[in-house]
Amino acid sequence: MSRHPESSDVGSRETRQQSDLRVAASGFRRRLLFAGTVLVLAASFLGWRLAVVQIVEPDRYLARGEAQRMHTEPLVAVRGAIVDRNGVDLALSIRLPSVEANPRNVENPLVVAQQLAVALDADTTFLESRLSGDGQFAWLDRHIHPATALNVAALNLRGIRITQERARVRPGGRSALGVLGRTDVDSMGISGLEKVYNGLLSGIDGYKIIERDLQGASFPGGERSVELPTNGRDLILTLDRPLQFEAERLLAEGVEEAGGESGILIAMDPKTGQVLVSATAVRGDDGEIRQSGEHRAATWTYEPGSIIKPLTIAGVLDASVGSPGTVREVAGRIKVHDGEFEDAPLHDPIELSIADILRRSSNVGTIMWATDLGPEALYAKLCDFGLGRLSALDFPGESSGHLPEPSKWSGTSLPTIAIGQGVSVTPIQMATAYAALANGGVRPAPSLVVGTSDNGGMLQLQRPGRSTTVISSTVAAEIVAMMEGVVESGTGTRAAVPGYRVAGKTGTAWKARPEGGYGSKGDRDYVASFAGFLPADDPQLVVLVVVDEPSLDKYSGGRAAAPIFSTFSQFAVRRLRIPSETDRVSLEEDGRVRARTPTHQRLLDEVMLETAASSTGG
Repeated sequence: MSRHPESSDVGSRETRQQSDLRVAASGFRRRLLFAGTVLVLAASFLGWRLAVVQIVEPDRYLARGEAQRMHTEPLVAVRGAIVDRNGVDLALSIRLPSVEANPRNVENPLVVAQQLAVALDADTTFLESRLSGDGQFAWLDRHIHPATALNVAALNLRGIRITQERARVRPGGRSALGVLGRTDVDSMGISGLEKVYNGLLSGIDGYKIIERDLQGASFPGGERSVELPTNGRDLILTLDRPLQFEAERLLAEGVEEAGGESGILIAMDPKTGQVLVSATAVRGDDGEIRQSGEHRAATWTYEPGSIIKPLTIAGVLDASVGSPGTVREVAGRIKVHDGEFEDAPLHDPIELSIADILRRSSNVGTIMWATDLGPEALYAKLCDFGLGRLSALDFPGESSGHLPEPSKWSGTSLPTIAIGQGVSVTPIQMATAYAALANGGVRPAPSLVVGTSDNGGMLQLQRPGRSTTVISSTVAAEIVAMMEGVVESGTGTRAAVPGYRVAGKTGTAWKARPEGGYGSKGDRDYVASFAGFLPADDPQLVVLVVVDEPSLDKYSGGRAAAPIFSTFSQFAVRRLRIPSETDRVSLEEDGRVRARTPTHQRLLDEVMLETAASSTGG
């Protein structure tokens, strides 16, 4: 029996349908298996990451999250002021605006830079580069004028903010700049006393921790923490600001008058070694004389010339080789080894006492007595006076000068050193040596700092350096008397101060050339100086004036430096209330006792109060 065609077609379709269902079921199972596998792997990965986050490295991710919401802002300590001996500001910190940016919030750096360039008077390219950075912070300008800050704020630029910073200012401009030194833009000391006492002046910064969102806004009631800063201590100097100002003015005028290249003026209290004035004037490339940013009184060395002669003669008298009245014949010239030395003006052989030799500034006479003293004794005495050694000033970059040991001396070293050539000194060394003569033979330790003071006014005095006895008080008095003759009738008459007895000495030294030697006669450079003190019978002020490379018509210490000494001293005695001879006689007749300076008056008042308290059992 034959099969019906329609039945055959139906069976075929059923077979194909079943086959398609099996294929579909197989594909579904594969996709289900794949999806399941992916889900299992994803779950495993998430489980692994969860384990890492919660078990293996929880601190790392907690810290990352905290860093994103907790922001630490520094609370900068106020840098202490630098004040003079009377509390007058020499350097202080004030608040000035600065401009900062968040580059991520700046939409068009070029346009914003162009707008800011006009307001800040800055370079557009520089501003654009700062605004195009990847970070969230960039300084655009710092310590700007408040009016400029208002102009920037008026632009209302997104991503630009005005902040207030502490900036270092000096009310006196460049006055005493070499002593004070400088700070960088972050108010860190980089030179001078700002650098030496940076730790005390800076204080200790604090901080503030605030919880913020991603846009930088703080959460109301969010977590906060504050550590207040400890402000820096004020530094009290020995300088007297009015004296410093006047010294700088008179020094600049004097250097100009002498046609010099630079000048230095130091004033010191001979009993304490406190430096009241340290002024430096330098002629710039434009020919103008201005205050130097270098403390050349401590860093610059020069050959002192004849102002070293009182130290040489002090060695002679202290060793009892001669006395002020000892007379010997002094020729106009003397030959030592292969060198010849002469007096100016040249003269025939004459009888001169040691006092005459110093008054006339005789090279030949000084060399003769120094030869009798001998190299070892001369070297030792100059060392005692502080030459060739760093002073107690403790100033960065200070030079020790150069005083060679006798074992290294040549045949002409003794005569040249005895008259101030072949030896280099700093001005502070010479001023301190003269303070020893004025202080009865005791060399004080020079100082620039009285002490420090905190915000509550609690004063911490600086411990003074050690003083050194150089010569006996008798020898010192003899030297002072001879130096009075220098001002009364010798080479230093232009240093006289009306109404006061002045003791001093002129110096005129050849200046060494960089290539060596001193040049030939008529083609030499000079360093002119005058060092002295007053009143001669009770010295209260030592002053040293040095003029570098004065013009040839005023190259001597008596012409270039002595007049500056005189004009400054006339101001100083009024400022420091140092009585004249007439005033002192009147005071002695009245039986009154007065302090020499306002500072001394305060100290006298304190002593009197303490005495009164102790006498009453207080």
